Amino acid sequence: MCEQQYFIEYVLGYRGPSNQKADKGTIVHKVLEVLAFIKKAKQDSVSYINDDILGNIDVENYNLEQINDKVYQHYSETNPHHNWSDKDKKDCAKWVEKAISLNNGMFDPRNRDIVYPEQHFDFVIDKEWANYDFEDNGQKISGKLGLKGTIDLITKIEDNFYEIIDWKTGRRLNWVTGKEKTYECLQKDPQLRIYHYAVSHLYPDIENIMITINFINDGGPYSICFQKKDLKDTERMIREKFEYIKNTKKPRLNKSWKCKKLCHFGKTTFENTNITPLEEYRDYQITPKGEFMTKCEQIHHDIQLQGMESVIQSYKHPNHSIGFYKPPGE
Repeated sequence: MCEQQYFIEYVLGYRGPSNQKADKGTIVHKVLEVLAFIKKAKQDSVSYINDDILGNIDVENYNLEQINDKVYQHYSETNPHHNWSDKDKKDCAKWVEKAISLNNGMFDPRNRDIVYPEQHFDFVIDKEWANYDFEDNGQKISGKLGLKGTIDLITKIEDNFYEIIDWKTGRRLNWVTGKEKTYECLQKDPQLRIYHYAVSHLYPDIENIMITINFINDGGPYSICFQKKDLKDTERMIREKFEYIKNTKKPRLNKSWKCKKLCHFGKTTFENTNITPLEEYRDYQITPKGEFMTKCEQIHHDIQLQGMESVIQSYKHPNHSIGFYKPPGE
């Protein structure tokens, strides 16, 4: 959506506070994840699962309402910057119920043959085009492009047919264009194609992979089927994006109403940090002349004057390491 925001988050390592709607989605995902692990344990003839939030759970004797409550309590306490209310708690429980009751429980993980819930992937693409080579603080770093992520749920339909299930609690929108995602859009969706690419890497013997993206609150499930022959187009998409990012010298700043409303870096400055805030000295900028520039504008300003490499040296967050992945919700 914005190259500048990508640069600030993934290269410089700054993160804004989480969005409450996204955190409510994380709560729903966590409950569905627990249900999937309960079913996986039953398949494997295991009596208990141990969850990082809920502790030990007896897979034959558990209470879904208590799971909802404990997961909600954990994330609401972990994110106190939101104004949590009883409505938020009811919303999360209601969305879980909508997900597991649709079509007589068709997407309830407990009614599925579970391959793996919350499947992490982290592998390099062993192709010549995937090479990179750069310097960081005088240290030469080289390697190959890696793909990292987490898939909500992988289930088995038949011996040679897996279904990936991904839940969304938000709207069925392309947030860049503002338009609804259609089947045609979903067939080209980078997230879904990368999921197919990753599962084909993790389970190379599986020929047919279907991805169902379930918009719990906006239209329900949409299923797209992928085959081995689709991997070539996906790899081409990844390669084009990788080469574009690698060759970028000045990340593009997309100025719009979203900067002040949705983007943390468009709403805050470097005041009270270890970075010296800059005063705006130009007319006709988003920040009025004489006031401190937003983080976004200040970084963009310095890239224009000093170049990207200099900005990375000056602004990179001291705790940021490029290349390490944290699963959602951690």
